[in-house]
This record gives sequence, structure tokens and C-alpha cells, in this order.
Amino acid sequence: MDDARRTLNEVMRGVDRTLFEDYIKPKAGALTGLMRKGVIDPKIDWFDMPRPTEVRDYIYEILMYLVGVHAEVSAIAKSLLERTLTTLIIETVNEALECFKQIKKFGMGGMLRATLEIEFMHQTLVQYVNESANWTLKEVYTTISKAFTRRPGAEENLQRELDGVKQTLYDTRRITAIEFKCFRRPKDKTTSSRSSAADRESTATT
Repeated sequence: MDDARRTLNEVMRGVDRTLFEDYIKPKAGALTGLMRKGVIDPKIDWFDMPRPTEVRDYIYEILMYLVGVHAEVSAIAKSLLERTLTTLIIETVNEALECFKQIKKFGMGGMLRATLEIEFMHQTLVQYVNESANWTLKEVYTTISKAFTRRPGAEENLQRELDGVKQTLYDTRRITAIEFKCFRRPKDKTTSSRSSAADRESTATT
């Protein structure tokens, strides 16, 4: 009986893994394709570009694709949401690392653009970024930093440029807050209800 139960459990785990991989594979392919298109773009000269003032479309396309996955999985099997998004994010950031490794050198503007776009994605999805994805993202930042090359004779104030990019990141996060609200950690209902009760009690005693 125990052997039969173990065999059945193994079969069920195998079926679960196969079905999950069948669902993930085409979606991971779409996401990695978007990442590759955005980074390995023949129109982009990563060495010769100005400081970024916005996040390019490919990052929005990646995030909106994940919004669609979030909605789909939430409607069908919410218990699989974290597993699904975490897996897809790992695939996406792995592709980002492989793509950025192919860029031979970044100028100031290119380095700042790459950092801005990856950091925006990272902060937006942080709820579903696990240890593996976090390690890969650190490798992405390191890869970009190592390939940064100052232009000969150029007067570049790194701190001033970084401050400008930080402001762009803040503004972009603010204006997309509602668009990507689904990726935020849900508020603890118990904590919220306690807080509300405390507020009411405080009001009643004053």
C-alpha cells in the first residue's frame, strides 16, 4: 500500500511538473524575446547615447505581459501565482544577463540607461524576485558597471548624472503605480483592521 501511494505521488508530481513547464515555456519565450529585442538592438549604440529621461518600451512590454499572466493565473489557479511569476522572472533576468554580457562597452548614457531600465523592472517586480533572481540581477548590475568606459576628453559628472536617473526612476514608478499595482504585496487585513479599530477607539476617547 505504501509503495503504491509513493508511486502515485511521484506520478502526480511528474504530471504537475510537465503541465507547469508546458504553461511556462511559451511565456518565458515571449519574455526573453522582448528582453533580447530591447538590449541587442542594432539601432542602439550603448557607448554613445545621452542620459536617459524615460524607460524604453520593451520594459513596459515585459511588465504588461506579466500583468496579463498575473490576471490569468489569479483567475484560474491563484495558488500557483507566486510560483509562476517567480519562474518567469528568473527566466527574464537570466536572459538580461546573457544579453548585457554581449555589450562590449557602455558610455555614461548607456550605463545609466541600462541601470535605470533594469532597476525599474526590479523594483516593480520585487515582491516576486526570489534569491536566485536577485543574485542574477546583481550580476547584471556588475556586468554593466564593468563594461562602463568613460569617453576620452569628456567632462562627465557621475554623481549629477546618477541623481538625474534616480529622479527619472522615482517619477516613472510614481506614474505607473496604478498600472502595476497587481505586483505589490497585499496589505495584511488583520493589521489593517486592528489599525482601524485603534483609530476608532482613539477617536472615541478624545
